[in-house]
Amino acid sequence: MEHLKVTLHELLLSKEWYKLRRLLAEYDSFKLANLIEERKDDSEIILFRLLNKTQTKEVFSLLSYEKQHEIIKKLAKNSHKLSILLNDMDPDDRTAFFEELPQEIAQKLINSLSPKQQTIAIQLLKYPEDSIGRLMTPQYVAIKPQNTVEEAFAHIRKYGKDSETLNVIYVVDEKKKLIDDLRIKELILASPTQKIAELLDYRFIALNAMDDQEKAIATFQDYDRVALPVLSADGVLVGIVSIDDIMDVIEEESTEDFHKFGSFQKRLATHSKSMYLTFIKNA
Repeated sequence: MEHLKVTLHELLLSKEWYKLRRLLAEYDSFKLANLIEERKDDSEIILFRLLNKTQTKEVFSLLSYEKQHEIIKKLAKNSHKLSILLNDMDPDDRTAFFEELPQEIAQKLINSLSPKQQTIAIQLLKYPEDSIGRLMTPQYVAIKPQNTVEEAFAHIRKYGKDSETLNVIYVVDEKKKLIDDLRIKELILASPTQKIAELLDYRFIALNAMDDQEKAIATFQDYDRVALPVLSADGVLVGIVSIDDIMDVIEEESTEDFHKFGSFQKRLATHSKSMYLTFIKNA
């Protein structure tokens, strides 16, 4: 890691951007996020802008909110680059980022999105804070019960590249109401000419978009699922929540609990010291 830092420093000083881009492409997103997180000068934005498209999306989601704010502030000088970054972010990651910003800044950034992504962002931000709706992503693959398995795979190949997960495929009716979900393994093992309706058992587990995120955590703990569908009040499939999203919430809550406990300990120590001094004074 130290050797990499030295090499990066030398390439930055000599402004060898091509070599620097090639070097960054060799490392995984976690290591790159750590490198950018540690930098306290303007070189952080240089490194960030030299990442390829996939790295940019992944690395940004791994940065702390403070560092994300710094990156956005510096990218604001180039509205085109900023627009590309925000449009490419996963909707749930983008929603979490917007929640941390002052409303007027968040609105300006929303206005820089494409019409499609603006609609998605506004829809997600309309759900109550700490609700499952804020946590979900609308990126999933849904098929119809009248499709054959072969038709379902053609649909997955066409629309699956932007999906949060392909481990689970959702089955909806003409009004987009959820009928069932299928593990991809069930489709792979089925006959190509078999109808999707023949594979269903109608025993799916779903979350409600308006429910508290605590319910999502409890449901994931009770069932062995990589993702769960999220429904509106009338049963329409509006998004999904993945186990990765849940782990992020659990980690965030654990950090908050740790800080609360530390604050409680400090108050307790102060109170105990005060009681001790009063006891000594009155003794």
